[in-house]
Amino acid sequence: MFCYSGFALIIHSELELPGLAPGSGNPDVVIRSGTVPRTGRKATMEEEFAFNTHAGAFHIRQGREIIVDPLPGVDPDIVRVVLMGRIMAFLLRQRGWLPLHASGVAIAGQAVLFLGPSGSGKSTTAAAFHARGHQVITDDVGAVRVVGQDCLVRPAGVRIRLLEDSRSVVEASGVQGVAHWDKHSFDLGQGRLHELFPVRRIYVLEYGSGPGSEVIPPMAAVPLLSEHSFVKRWRMARESLDVHLRDCAAVANSGRVYRLTRLQSLRALPDLVRCVEGDIAHSE
Repeated sequence: MFCYSGFALIIHSELELPGLAPGSGNPDVVIRSGTVPRTGRKATMEEEFAFNTHAGAFHIRQGREIIVDPLPGVDPDIVRVVLMGRIMAFLLRQRGWLPLHASGVAIAGQAVLFLGPSGSGKSTTAAAFHARGHQVITDDVGAVRVVGQDCLVRPAGVRIRLLEDSRSVVEASGVQGVAHWDKHSFDLGQGRLHELFPVRRIYVLEYGSGPGSEVIPPMAAVPLLSEHSFVKRWRMARESLDVHLRDCAAVANSGRVYRLTRLQSLRALPDLVRCVEGDIAHSE
């Protein structure tokens, strides 16, 4: 077994996962190879079957175990990307977290998440904050939970994946990436992330005249959080869907969900970073 640290968890895996930091100690999560039956059973809080046309089948159980049944001859990089993306999101849901489709950075020790569908610029936006000196704490999966008065996020790791047309945002700072499947992967070299981060803002990304931000009222934030999560209603058992909507409501009611409008241009990213920095500073 390989031993890794990711999502503030100790992960023991039969599969090599070079994108994760080394770990030590007893496992929170075990990943192993095995046979996964093809079934249409809906996801519960204890068990979920997931099937990816590029990678294979996955069986996620009790927030502690993932069984991987890869397609014959599949590139291991593809399996790793899917496993450390949506499959880990499903496992974190079983552990009581709301798995948002988000990338995030730390500003003054607090998390700022950028939320949106694939291709909306989440990773590119996080990369622009890295170029400004802020730490990237998660890419693609932002698992959040409200505890008391705090909203917390699990840091996934220090790597970021960028499309060809946005890789220059990181490469300008001297970091070189490696081509993996559909994107370029960058190790930002910021060390292992052990602790949960308090969430200061969750920004829903939108293109417009920007840059600018505005708070989204809770009633409007709930469907946006649900839409931009890794939870699909048609795949969920009723109990799991009820828990999901409850979690969306808790995060929405925390008052941390904002709309972030920006230009669709890489050259406009520095202005966007300064806008968010000012937004955070003025809210203190």
